Amino acid sequence: MSYASILVHVETGSTSSDARLDLASGLARRFNATLIGLAAEAMRPPIVDAFGGAVLIGEVLAAEEEQIRSELEAAERKFRSHRGVQELSAQWLAYVDLPAQVMAREARSADLVVIGRDLERLRAGMYRTPDPGDVIMAAGRPVLVVPPGAAKLDASHVVVAWKDTREARRAVWDASPFLRAAEAVHVVEVANAAELQDATARVSDVVRHLDRHHVKAHCEVRTERETSAADELILVAEQHGADLIVAGAYGHARIREWVLGGVTRNLLTHCPKCCLFSH
Repeated sequence: MSYASILVHVETGSTSSDARLDLASGLARRFNATLIGLAAEAMRPPIVDAFGGAVLIGEVLAAEEEQIRSELEAAERKFRSHRGVQELSAQWLAYVDLPAQVMAREARSADLVVIGRDLERLRAGMYRTPDPGDVIMAAGRPVLVVPPGAAKLDASHVVVAWKDTREARRAVWDASPFLRAAEAVHVVEVANAAELQDATARVSDVVRHLDRHHVKAHCEVRTERETSAADELILVAEQHGADLIVAGAYGHARIREWVLGGVTRNLLTHCPKCCLFSH
C-alpha cells in the first residue's frame, strides 16, 4: 500500500495554509502521488429583520458570492504557483459550499487527506474553515492534521497510540506507508495500573504484526502520569523525537454535530505534532 493521491485543504483569504502546502507537496513527492488542492467557502445565511430588510437579500447574496469566488480564484493561484506543486501531478477543486462537507465528500478521490488545525479561523465559523473533527469522522479516509506553521513531516520516528479498538487497527493500516519508511515506530498504550500486564501483551502483538510487514517497531506501556492520556502520548513523542502520532479517532454523532472522545479531542486541540487519524 502507498498513497497515490493526497487531498490538501487550501485556505481562502488567508496565508495560514502556505506551510501546509509545503508539507503536502513534500509528501506527494515522497510517495510519487497526485496532489489535489481543494478550497471551499459557503455563503452565510442572511440576517433578515422584521421591517422589510429582506428586499436587499438578493443584492447581499450576490455580492457575497462574488467575494467568495474571488477568494477561491486567489486560492487556486496560490496552489498552482506554489513551487512544490509545480513539480507534481496536480489537480484543483473549488466549491461554494461548507468546507467540512466538501472535504469529506471529495475524500473519495484521495488516499490521504491533509488538513490544518487553525483554531482561530475555526472560531470564525464553519463557512470558511472545516472542522478537522467533522472531516475525520465523515471522510472514510486517513486524515493528517497539521499544526499551524508545520512545513515538513519527516516521520522518521512515529508514535502509534494503541487502544484495542477497530479505529486503532484501521489507523495502523492506513499509516502503513509512513510506518514502513520510518526508522523506528513506537507502539504505545496508556493504561491504568491494573491493566499493565494485558496492555503489554496487546502492544507486543501489534509489534509482531508490524514486524511481519517489515516495520521496525518497539512496544511500550505507560501509566497516565500527565494530565491526560493525550498529554502522555505527546510526552512520548517528544522523548523519542517523533513528529507524527498515529491514532484511532473516537466519537459519536449527535443530531447536528460529532462529539469526539477525550484523547481525540485533546490531540486535535493542542498537539504540537502532526497527527494521522482514522475512524
